[in-house]
Amino acid sequence: MHLRQAGLMLILCQAVTLAVGSDNSGQDRTSEPPGISILDAVRSTLELNPMLQYQQQQVVISRAVKQQASGDFDTVLQSSAGQTRTNNPLSDAERLLALQSGIDTNNEVTNLTSVTGSAQRLLRSGVVIGPRVEMTRTTDNVESPDGLSRTRLSFEVLVPLWRGKGRAVVTARETSAELGVEASLYDLNQTIAELVLTTAVDYWQYVGALRQLAIITESEERGKEFVESVQALIKADRIPGNEINQVNANFASRTAGRILIEQQVVESRNALALAMGLSAAQMMNLPMPSDSFPDGEQQVMPSISSESIRSHIEDALKHRADILSAEKNIQAADVLLGSAKNSLLPQLDMTLSTGYAGLHEGRRPDQFLVSPFTHAHGADLLLGLQYSFPRANNLALGRVAEAGASYEQSLLLRSEKAQTIANGIANTLTAVYNTNQRLKKASEAVNGYRAALEGEKDKLRLGAGSLTDLLTVEGRMTDALLDLVDAQRSYAIALVQYRFASGTLVAPDRTVQSMERELFFTPPK
Repeated sequence: MHLRQAGLMLILCQAVTLAVGSDNSGQDRTSEPPGISILDAVRSTLELNPMLQYQQQQVVISRAVKQQASGDFDTVLQSSAGQTRTNNPLSDAERLLALQSGIDTNNEVTNLTSVTGSAQRLLRSGVVIGPRVEMTRTTDNVESPDGLSRTRLSFEVLVPLWRGKGRAVVTARETSAELGVEASLYDLNQTIAELVLTTAVDYWQYVGALRQLAIITESEERGKEFVESVQALIKADRIPGNEINQVNANFASRTAGRILIEQQVVESRNALALAMGLSAAQMMNLPMPSDSFPDGEQQVMPSISSESIRSHIEDALKHRADILSAEKNIQAADVLLGSAKNSLLPQLDMTLSTGYAGLHEGRRPDQFLVSPFTHAHGADLLLGLQYSFPRANNLALGRVAEAGASYEQSLLLRSEKAQTIANGIANTLTAVYNTNQRLKKASEAVNGYRAALEGEKDKLRLGAGSLTDLLTVEGRMTDALLDLVDAQRSYAIALVQYRFASGTLVAPDRTVQSMERELFFTPPK
């Protein structure tokens, strides 16, 4: 009896190592070399993740679309030049008239040189303005053998009276594109928030997997020592041989658990490396995490009352980048809808043109160029109205229907996002509270099993304990430690998920983001 107790005491001493060594299972190991912090992981994500670079290019695209829309109001310069030669047979009467002038010909040869130029610009009020110049020089062998240069200078104005009138209508495409740029910047920051969330969650998953692997590895080592100790006791005929079955099964179970968690470590490590934008080669050399889980047991939890949740939802609807982007898209769709409705009106334009004409005779180039300033006699004036309206007006009706549907889609999308945000706030805020409560209870469970393990030691000293009881309590102690790590991980993930849901993970309107460490370690106020 005493020999058996001595053998069991040997096993007990090995088991007690768990109770002492597990005190630091949730703390940093200061002897390990510095690893990668959660802020390091986030910075890598913001620098290397291709999805962020993709969204940045979307901002570039939206700015390019806005630039194209602004091109509607660019000044358009046009010019043309031409040389024409025509041969017109003369009638008998025309030949006689030419003979009276001393010209004997039966064919009129005309050379026409023409140069035109204009500058036209659409104002944002819808009015089109611009100057125009037309210069021609005509020479022929009958009426103008010495050449005749004519120039007309004019300034033209087109004023829309119905369709296309007003700044809101004319600049609709430009305004919509400008709102699209703002929406794309919000979308970029929302993408940043999503990537930071993914990286933070993967980081805590990696930390948790490593912590659990350390616990289960230590448990496996103890299981191996149990087997070796029992084998020695059986060989010395101090305990029955069937005791080996229990410790072998215990050891095999712990080994299976270690293999499972090793795979979880690999998967969590690769997921973090992928979120950080690392290459396949860098993935294998990812440093160990240096940050420990948030100390949830010492933190003050937020209220989860209905009033508190409602207040958090209202704040989130003011700060979430995706809801702000949806609102910009609603504004853009509304602008285009107003422009489309204007296209239902008839086209009625008033044209106004004023200018003067000059004339100069001669074939020399300088005589052609001075014609605008020679023999000018008063200004011309042209005033007119132009009306057009398609009978069925299908094009305008189709545009209104399309713009109206797009506007309704924008409203529905905004409503859906608001509901998603409200649901996310309610879930994540209560998750912060509940995971914190679980964390505290899991810590109490670890302390309880430590005390129970000490009790088993005392019982063995008194000869009242058994190997089965020892293994059972030791196994439950291991499970409690694993559950504590899982509770710590769940609490850390709940914190960052709340930050994302509330729109406080990143600033929605900043072009350059700065991340604070406290975002990942402290609960909401």
